[in-house]
Amino acid sequence: MVVQGIIDMLIRTPESLVVIDFKTDQINAAQTTERTESYRGQLELYGKAACAILGTDSVERWLYFLTPRCAVEV
Repeated sequence: MVVQGIIDMLIRTPESLVVIDFKTDQINAAQTTERTESYRGQLELYGKAACAILGTDSVERWLYFLTPRCAVEV
């Protein structure tokens, strides 16, 4: 299987990695929970890849929806 993607932002803190993916979906704040589920697999793969490359097992995954201006932890 080949998976291709680009992590929008990766932050390394003393405790963990933080993967942030920005989304431009035209949704309102009430729709973020449902939309988050559609991106869950993508963020999980990004987290696994970042951990494997950087040699850690602690990762936080966040989506930031630009239109309603809200962050959701995945």
